[in-house]
Amino acid sequence: MKRWDILEKRAKTEWDKAVEAISEVRRRLDEQETLCERVQKIAEQYQEKIKATQGSATHFGDIQLYRTSLKDMQHAVGSIRKQIAVLQAELTRKQRVLTQVEIERQKYQKLVEREKERTAKVVARQEAREMDEISVQLHYRKSKLA
Repeated sequence: MKRWDILEKRAKTEWDKAVEAISEVRRRLDEQETLCERVQKIAEQYQEKIKATQGSATHFGDIQLYRTSLKDMQHAVGSIRKQIAVLQAELTRKQRVLTQVEIERQKYQKLVEREKERTAKVVARQEAREMDEISVQLHYRKSKLA
């Protein structure tokens, strides 16, 4: 029985690690999505400034600076989206691992339960034998006394 308990505890430990890894990836994914939204808002602001400055007589350097900054923001958004895709793939892998670990954990849990049931049945049989033996002895004693 101890072997199944040990294996169940190991599976539970692995399950805990997998859950922790998934939560870490989700946290990083949330951070990247928030960062992407912020960078997109900044890029939109640069686009608005470019539109606003093109209509008026402004310095060419300002427009060029906004365009360069807009390209940098668009590049950053692309990089962040790639990172988000990588994190989503990692999350999918870790969720598969969690599923496998959960199956293992449940398997060992069932084995532990079966072992406990077997032990309970053995104890019940042993007690039944002892009770039968006692009743046979009592019956034998009654027949001797009579």
